[in-house]
Amino acid sequence: MSSTGVDSFTNPHLIGPIYPGVGFEWLMVLIAFVLWLLWHVIQISGEEEEYSAAVKLYREVGMERAMHHATGAIATEEEVHISKS
Repeated sequence: MSSTGVDSFTNPHLIGPIYPGVGFEWLMVLIAFVLWLLWHVIQISGEEEEYSAAVKLYREVGMERAMHHATGAIATEEEVHISKS
């Protein structure tokens, strides 16, 4: 078992940091920042793929047919015209 070497708190102003990784805080912040940026890049890339697929679908079948059902299924022309009546 490791020890901090502190036996008494009679002189707290003489005690420095007693947590692991002292001096590497800048590295931890840098790692967190890089991970944060990486998450944004991955998120934007995924959303761009999803958006491109949706635009392609809308161009192929038309916006009205693609957006007709909340189930995700593409409506037929007949279903779109029946619902308008």
